[in-house]
Amino acid sequence: MNDSQQNLLPIGCEDIESIAVLYSCDELNRSARAQVDAHVAHCSACAGVVLREARLQRAIASLDQPADSLDRSGLLLAQCRSELAESLDDKQARANRSAWLSVLSPVAWWGALRHTLIYHPAMSMTVLVVAGFLAGVAGQRLRVDPPQVASTHPVFSVSTTSTISNPSKITDEQLRSADRAHVAWVTPSGSRTPSVDVELMSPTPMSIVGAPDDADVQRALTFLLENGQRFDPDVRLDSLDVLRMNAADPDVRRTLCAAARLDRNPGVRIKALDALQGFEQDPAVRDALLDALESDANSGVRVEAIHLLLAALQSEGASAASSASDLQIVSVLRDRLHNDPSPIVREQSAAALRELSAQ
Repeated sequence: MNDSQQNLLPIGCEDIESIAVLYSCDELNRSARAQVDAHVAHCSACAGVVLREARLQRAIASLDQPADSLDRSGLLLAQCRSELAESLDDKQARANRSAWLSVLSPVAWWGALRHTLIYHPAMSMTVLVVAGFLAGVAGQRLRVDPPQVASTHPVFSVSTTSTISNPSKITDEQLRSADRAHVAWVTPSGSRTPSVDVELMSPTPMSIVGAPDDADVQRALTFLLENGQRFDPDVRLDSLDVLRMNAADPDVRRTLCAAARLDRNPGVRIKALDALQGFEQDPAVRDALLDALESDANSGVRVEAIHLLLAALQSEGASAASSASDLQIVSVLRDRLHNDPSPIVREQSAAALRELSAQ
């Protein structure tokens, strides 16, 4: 309801039913709200309608929002906000570039010059004289200068993109020169087996194509994860999708553990922990899980660590009191139960301890 509608007089009983929701949500202007107050002061029926609507709005506000239960860690909301901010920055950058291009456009310059010459005849004559002089000098030079001799050396067209597939090793310098990257699954022509394509954008772009366990592919993906400050989170998440297929390799597991501890993006840290699932008996993996549960600032990462540590204790041959490592896990879970600032982490710690005590 706009201001003109809200200021219509008078407000009668037939209007209260439609206005009550606006009144309860504080969407009426001061004048319309005063009219409703004056009306319900002497009309008990309408006062009951307004009161009922106010109770309904309070009940709705007290309910848990579905988004809160679906994204307790706030990861999805944070990611959406980050993507929105990046989109707005990109849009502003494009607008700035367009403004500069319009300023530097020959058409814009000619339009400004044309109007100047029209309204300044003396300047117009001077410009024409100078232009004629320069044209004469240029023509004289064309007649005097000897013709250029065509070079006898052949000219080659050199591609700026090199493709590495099953080949020689990529160098550290090639990796360090990359400032952007893209990771994707591709199916080469004539093959039914998908391969991984790692594109590294640099002064000399490279495309590294190979199987997930190819040494060059793994080395490039490891570099992308270890240099998270340089590459987008989406690139690091795609790298994890490939590396998790070779988590049985101790070197790959070390890379995953480092990403779980050090990556700045909580979504990447969660996915790195998830990629370690099934290898919880590895001492290095257990240390990474305990470190995440004790020290990570994101509650979603801590919850993921609880799930994997519980799976480690429930796996074959593990017992909640069988080793010093197991006792340490139980001790950390108890500490989180009492001291963690997140309710969901305390709840998951309690659930894990109950399952362990029931064994």
